[in-house]
Amino acid sequence: MKSISDMDEVTLAAYTRALAGAVESILPDGPSRKGRALFFLLFTDESRIAQYCSNAIREDVIKMLRETADRLEKKGDSRR
Repeated sequence: MKSISDMDEVTLAAYTRALAGAVESILPDGPSRKGRALFFLLFTDESRIAQYCSNAIREDVIKMLRETADRLEKKGDSRR
């Protein structure tokens, strides 16, 4: 398989859709449009240019990322 940074846009989009579908298929019930828990998955290769997929709306993703970054910076635990 090609590196993420070597994929063309069509291939990367197809890969990302497949990855999102695979993740969503194993999630428990939740508030997504398909009735699953919300997720945001960040992935990259050696280029460190992030790609992501999600079933959440943009505003919720931003909130999730900020909350997670705050916990990571504070070296907090992962408890809710």
